[in-house]
Parts: sequence; C-alpha cells; structure tokens
Amino acid sequence: MKNHLLTILLSMATVLPMSVKAQTAMQIMDQTAAKLKNSGGIQASFTATQFKKTSEGESVNGKIDIKDKCFYMTSPQMSSWFDGKTQWTMLAGSGEVNVSTPTAQELQQMNPYQFIDLYKSGYSASVSNYQYNGKTCHNVRLVAKKKGKDIQEMRIVIDKNTHLPYSIRILQKNGDWFRLRVTDIKTGKNWDNSHFQFSPKDHPNIEVIDLR
Repeated sequence: MKNHLLTILLSMATVLPMSVKAQTAMQIMDQTAAKLKNSGGIQASFTATQFKKTSEGESVNGKIDIKDKCFYMTSPQMSSWFDGKTQWTMLAGSGEVNVSTPTAQELQQMNPYQFIDLYKSGYSASVSNYQYNGKTCHNVRLVAKKKGKDIQEMRIVIDKNTHLPYSIRILQKNGDWFRLRVTDIKTGKNWDNSHFQFSPKDHPNIEVIDLR
C-alpha cells in the first residue's frame, strides 16, 4: 500500500510542473499569436483610447482589417493603410493623404495586434486570471527589459477558450498609455494585397504628400 501511494505521489510530482509550465505567460502568448496568424484575415471593431499618463483622453471607434503584417484601419476621423512597408494616412476632410515609413511605436498605435511580433524580444512576462465582461481570461503583462524601448509595457486580456485578445493596453516610453478594446472580431477573411494600399483611383481629389 505504501509503495502504491508513493508511486502516485511521484507521478503527481512529474505531472504538476508540466501543467504549470503549460500555462506560463509566454506559452499563452505563443498560443494567441498562432491563433491570430493561422486564422486568415482578421476583422475587428474596436474602441481606442489615448491617455496622458493615466488620465483618460479622447476615444475613437473604428474597424481594422489585418492580414499578416498588413492592415487597413478606418474611423470617422481617419483612414490608414499599411502594406508591410509603407503607410498612407488620410484625415477626414483634409483633402490629402500622407505617405510615410512608420516606426514600431507608430505601428503599434495604429495596429495593436503588432504585439504578436514584439513579445518574444526584450520583454519579461507574467500572467494572472482575469474576469472580462463575464468571460474567464488570461491577463498577460509584458514589461520591457530596457528603458529605451518605444513600448515599455503591454497588458493583454486573452479569452481562455478562443485564445483571442479582448483588450490591449500599451505604455509608451513617454509615460502615456494607449488602450484598445475589441467589441467584435471575425476571422477567416480574405483580401488582396491592394486592400492594404491607398488607391488614387478611389480617391481622385486627394493630394498625395510623400513624407519619406
């Protein structure tokens, strides 16, 4: 009997560390990144809020289409296209579109899903349980190991069942926060690459200003 009990305890001792390891923050992020990358094109509705330090500022509602590193974002205030290299940004009513090569921080503000390419390099990770709109979620916290990084911290709320993110909070190196809350998300979308590029034919009266 004692030998049988000892065998059970030894089995638990080998299984439990593996279970804990399977729920580490980095493995949860790996799971989420794989889910997003393997889901085809993603379309999400969101509310984005810019903070001055911790003081909440203006919020914007919009939609974003994402495919690999490309995105097309629209809101009542602006539209932005990014084809993986070049970004076109058009403010509503301005009559012009600016062409630029964005920095990582600028991309993160326009497309917070960029975290799926950032989290593996230069960040320490931790995770806790979190209730979000009645759903059981992971709350993953990523903190930059170096103070010079444009993005100092990311906090990502991830559904434990779907592995999709509901909320993404970003601390920039100037001390300001940015938050994106996903209100609806669809996967399996399919777009041509031209969907992520500004088309002069579709906007014939818009002046193109190249800032590169």
